[in-house]
Amino acid sequence: MKSLFAAFLLGILSVASVGAASAAPTVSREAALQAIEVFRKDPAGSAGLAAGTTIMSFAQKSNEVHVSLSKAVAPWYKTREAPDADTRIMLLTAYVAGNARAQLQSGKAEDDVYAGWQQVLATYDQLRQINPTVKLPEIEDLKAKERGGTLRSYAATVLAQQKAGSPGAKSANH
Repeated sequence: MKSLFAAFLLGILSVASVGAASAAPTVSREAALQAIEVFRKDPAGSAGLAAGTTIMSFAQKSNEVHVSLSKAVAPWYKTREAPDADTRIMLLTAYVAGNARAQLQSGKAEDDVYAGWQQVLATYDQLRQINPTVKLPEIEDLKAKERGGTLRSYAATVLAQQKAGSPGAKSANH
């Protein structure tokens, strides 16, 4: 079974094969941080989309970060066949970017679900400025939790469940 991460790599990066993706050069910490900042500024622009490729490659291959993906942390993610798949994939990239950025800043390679979700919310707002009709119930739920002051504790609960080995959690790196 393919993980969300593998599905993302196969779908959005237009990689001809999984072997080609693993043969790509390793992304440096500095290049990853730079890509994260580019993505954060304009996730839907051509530079932001290219930065997303760098971010995902870094998260997959680097031992400096550990990002686990599951339906619990990325409930908005659906297959490429979803009518709004591009938006959902961009939000998956945002989650990885926010999570990885927090880890690189802290110097601890430990999943940071809350930081990932904070970046998802920021990216979602940027995408809604471009297209106000974009509305994802899963993200609206996260926004409501943030407004209510419960998102951080919800993130801690989800993270604890993942660490306990909940089914469906996939690691984005080795």
